[in-house]
Amino acid sequence: MPKKPDLPVAKIQLNNKRMSELICEQISDWIMDGTLEAGQRISEDELAERFGVSRMPVREAVRMLCAKGLMQSIPYVGSSVRKLSNDEIREVYLLRSVLEPLAGRISASQITPDELKQLLALQEQLEAYGQKPISLETSKQMYQLNREFHMSMYRPCRMDRLIQMIDSLWDSIAYLRMRTAFNPKYPEQMQEEHRRYISLLEQKKGDDLARHLEENLRRHVGSFPANGSAVSTEEKAN
Repeated sequence: MPKKPDLPVAKIQLNNKRMSELICEQISDWIMDGTLEAGQRISEDELAERFGVSRMPVREAVRMLCAKGLMQSIPYVGSSVRKLSNDEIREVYLLRSVLEPLAGRISASQITPDELKQLLALQEQLEAYGQKPISLETSKQMYQLNREFHMSMYRPCRMDRLIQMIDSLWDSIAYLRMRTAFNPKYPEQMQEEHRRYISLLEQKKGDDLARHLEENLRRHVGSFPANGSAVSTEEKAN
């Protein structure tokens, strides 16, 4: 197996975030841009050296990444970038296809004019990024805006536990979702879907919104065969 390239030295600039949160964000970026690959082992000592910090904030950052589903840690073995199997990804999309339509249906009956304006503003930002050349940075921005769009669409349901579960499911496949934005067809497809969602919210057609959300998510379920094999982000992007 070819030797993995050394991690870059990363200077962490302190701000209003904790050191562990800053390290978590940097490692997340490395996972998303491919600097750290699915299945790759990670040494906390090496990370601490690269960041120029003690092991404590690195250990906390790894715990945060494990909670997000981006890494996994096995006692006496070590930590590695999470490598999802087809079955695991199918499970995430099946759960999303149940929970997100539920949140959308309830949100349609409760969303306020101000919340609709916020959703439209996010969509306008997304469409602006969709006009830019495809790059890692624009893909990351589109993923983040797309995620915020969906969370803003579901928050009007006023069910905190439901939103937390949806948020956690998005975290668990963040790497895959970010890679989707590299597809040149992605911005156009997303624009069409999002504009339909906004229209249904404006009309308070919760059942129709739930049906469209479920159909879109169920399509992804079918793209991952239930064979238990691992999948890399390059093999499956949606």
